[in-house]
Amino acid sequence: MKNKIRSVRLAFTSLCLLLISSLAFGQHIVRGTVRSATGEGLEGVTVNVKGTNQSALTNRTGQFTLDAPVGSVLVFSFVGYQNREEKVVGDGSMDIQLQQGNQEMQQVVVIGYQTVRKRDLTGATSLVNPADLNKNAASTVAEAIQGLAAGVTVRNTGAPGAGAKIDIRGTGTFGANNPLYVIDGMLSDATPDFNPNDIESVQILKDASAAAIYGSRAANGVIIITTKKGKQGALQIGGNFKYGVEQFHKKWDLMNNVDYAALNKQAYTNSGLTPQGSVGAQFDPNINTNWQDLVMRTGSIQDYSLSLSGGANQTNYYISGSYFKNEGTIIGNSFDRAGVRVNTSGQKGRFKFGENAYFSYVHQDPLVGNVFLDMLSMLPVMPVQDPRYINPVENPEGWSYGDPAYANTFGTNTVALQNLVQEDFRYYKIRGNAFAEFRILDWLTYKFNAGLETSFDYYKGTQKPGRVRQGTPYLRPTLNENRSVFLSYLLEHTLNIEKSFGDHRITAVLGLSNQTFSADNLAAQKVDVPAYSGQYYFVPDQSGTPSASGRVDKWANLGYFGRVNYTFADRYLVSATVRRDGDSRFGPSYRWGTFPSIAAAWRVSRESFWNSKSVNDLKIRASYGELGNSEILHPFQYAGNISALPRYVFGTNQTITYGATNIQLANANLRWENKKTLNFGVDAALLENRLTLTADYFIQNTDDVLTNLPIALTTGNAGGNPPVNAASLKNTGLEVTAGYHHLASQLVWNLNLNVTSINNEVKGLGDIGDKNYIQLGDTRTMAGHPIGEWYVLKTAGIFQTQQEIDNYIGKTGQKLQPSAKPGDVIFVDVDEDGTINFDKDRTWAGTPWPKLQLGLSWDGTYKSFNLAMQWYGVFGNKIYDRPLYNLDKLGPNDNQAYRNGIQPWTAQNSGNLPRIGIVAPGSPDDGLQNNSLPQTDRWLESGSYVRLKIIEIGYTFGKSQLSRIGFNSARVYLSGQNLITITKYKGLDPDIVGPNIFERGLDNGQYPALRIYSLGVQFGF
Repeated sequence: MKNKIRSVRLAFTSLCLLLISSLAFGQHIVRGTVRSATGEGLEGVTVNVKGTNQSALTNRTGQFTLDAPVGSVLVFSFVGYQNREEKVVGDGSMDIQLQQGNQEMQQVVVIGYQTVRKRDLTGATSLVNPADLNKNAASTVAEAIQGLAAGVTVRNTGAPGAGAKIDIRGTGTFGANNPLYVIDGMLSDATPDFNPNDIESVQILKDASAAAIYGSRAANGVIIITTKKGKQGALQIGGNFKYGVEQFHKKWDLMNNVDYAALNKQAYTNSGLTPQGSVGAQFDPNINTNWQDLVMRTGSIQDYSLSLSGGANQTNYYISGSYFKNEGTIIGNSFDRAGVRVNTSGQKGRFKFGENAYFSYVHQDPLVGNVFLDMLSMLPVMPVQDPRYINPVENPEGWSYGDPAYANTFGTNTVALQNLVQEDFRYYKIRGNAFAEFRILDWLTYKFNAGLETSFDYYKGTQKPGRVRQGTPYLRPTLNENRSVFLSYLLEHTLNIEKSFGDHRITAVLGLSNQTFSADNLAAQKVDVPAYSGQYYFVPDQSGTPSASGRVDKWANLGYFGRVNYTFADRYLVSATVRRDGDSRFGPSYRWGTFPSIAAAWRVSRESFWNSKSVNDLKIRASYGELGNSEILHPFQYAGNISALPRYVFGTNQTITYGATNIQLANANLRWENKKTLNFGVDAALLENRLTLTADYFIQNTDDVLTNLPIALTTGNAGGNPPVNAASLKNTGLEVTAGYHHLASQLVWNLNLNVTSINNEVKGLGDIGDKNYIQLGDTRTMAGHPIGEWYVLKTAGIFQTQQEIDNYIGKTGQKLQPSAKPGDVIFVDVDEDGTINFDKDRTWAGTPWPKLQLGLSWDGTYKSFNLAMQWYGVFGNKIYDRPLYNLDKLGPNDNQAYRNGIQPWTAQNSGNLPRIGIVAPGSPDDGLQNNSLPQTDRWLESGSYVRLKIIEIGYTFGKSQLSRIGFNSARVYLSGQNLITITKYKGLDPDIVGPNIFERGLDNGQYPALRIYSLGVQFGF
């Protein structure tokens, strides 16, 4: 592979040197004036030499001066006006008139190694307005995208620094479904180190026609981020400072000590048992612990960004510094980020060069344990600390935990855990690229791009001794350290062609991309850390019991690609792309794959027969293509795993010999997951381009999806099931985006709506043994159903009388629940075999995937005031509420907190929950046991919701007000985030990330989205 790379690089370099040596250079001074339709000069119009970074701005009277060769094309652009292109023909002043109109269809879209006008797109692409992104108090780009693009599902969590989950057009894999990020030409990811304030534009490539240029890494979609660049002119200083407070929009309403003691005492007396001490003889009214109040707090957000930009003599620069700090709403939880960006570019004759570099530091103090489940399991009659629990070795600080005789619970003392265990993650990263571009001919450009991403990650975890949970060993004083280094190089060569002749226009790109990766990790642990004078010696020396481990991963990707776009008379558009990729993570016989796509569009509105005055633009699109997914494998998985732990005894003297063995069967036939996409779309502009509409219908089939097929341990497969290309998936969906732009003398407003409906279906799972499904928790993945559909027992209320139990007869004439008592849950005999079987009587009970999603945004400006809103809605999905299960299961063998207002069944009260009791040792009670089963539909709830994601009001100061202090612009704003959520879901938040792809809708105690109030100021001078 290395020899191929060297040969291609040599060929490119030789070609470029040959062409460079045969060319001459020459520039031409162009002067002119840009006017509005009424003849007034327009200040601030950007005049750009097409295909270059050479540009100028008009002055107060609309005049400009620019160096541009004869025959080049100048592009005139100004907010609120239609773009205009004019060819430089020779001497003389240019007089340009711009027409007002919607700029959306004139926007330039980055589609991977090329840019095109949005009106010329043949593939499915969404553009996200950076101004909308920055309205969110978000630590990641992904989090801020939610609701802003059709076909893009974003699931958030309120945890500081936690990345959101993005699905572009559903999921087509059982593995990693993250999209590929391309940041200023560097193939990377938008981790929490990235500063959203630096973003200039965001394009989301959704179908194969748009994304095939990235081949094997584009199956999950591509997000292209372009950061801000400097412009010709004097130094400009800009700032954006924001401060906010965040809080939970709801808490669980739980019983206090008195109410809890009364109900828990009832549970014991119902079963003829003596109540536990904390609610009986040892009840202390002074102990009334509100575990939620001890763990939850008001958080804060600080976001500061300052930039310097400008340019002169064809050299531009943009420099920014930023600091973001988030004190979480849970004790011991925080995130802070600092970053510096330096973007520069320059041009000399036919040469253009530049770099984009970002240096960042991130510190994260994450939560320890599952706080949102733990604090619901601890009892209000338990103190946080108590002398009764002190043990000099095992629990020197006296943290309370479950006690069968006094306070029986298997909950974790989360206050103790957050104090005893400290975790710190520190990330240092450099990411960027440098490029050199040479315009060989007016229509032919060569570009060399070199990218780099490197990071040093450091983790330190310390653990002091203490007991936090009944029935588990005490925490031993421990030190954990982990250090890792990641390094990635990207080298790319491209040739771009842009040629027009008559009604014909051709743009094309041909290129080579090579990216290499390495990840080195070293981990060490020391148990039983010594203490001196009460202070623990948390340093990595040889005291205590040390251990260490490490891992090195290396892999590479090599791709050859090309795309041709052809346009005839602005009516007929065709685009064809092909990429040939090789990836070292696959088996030697399957490392190479080819990913083609083709798309066509017909602009009906340009035909001679079109005479509609209300529909200004109408384009019909269709595309087909194939994409790969190489991001689902770790290096060397095709080679199996070797264990160096075996010990063997040989000879009469029983000598111990160290050895090694293969513990996982190898699958040398690992190959690409292959996605085939068919897309049909229509774009329209109506009412003098004020109203725009885009609709897409897509069909996606993914074959060779990796899954882990069960293989018997007797084959020597003791290291886990190897991945096999066995499954197939299908996604179909409809996306609609509409935008309306209203422009008046003093009132300007925009309305944008996007609607998405996606259907996910498993087509096959391959030969997975005796079962034809994958069962994980309470979900089942099976052909003909979506991934991770809920598969649980069906219930039908509560038995009120013994007669109801006696009359509940199956087809065989037998009682279906003979051991039940009044107050027990009624289970449905789904398979109608005359018995209740807790495996066979499970049934499909809803999907975690929403049937409909929508995003709605409105922003308006009147004089100096502006108001903006973003709404987001999800409909038709089911969520499993694990916290509710913990609270309402009324477990027969352990205890937990109770919700206020619950009414367990009694003979005098039908109640809203089953009867409560405690199963005594040696006295089984099947009814009580079955009432607390987790695999029932009792814990499934509607996940539908509508949320006011953002509301912001701002005031922009006038130039006359600012001139006294030397500012060009200044704006203050007040915003609220997640202020309103309309939902029937009983949990803290219906916006669920889910622990894995198979349990997409499981609320396992997730950090909920938070209510945030922010005050900010933007300024420039």
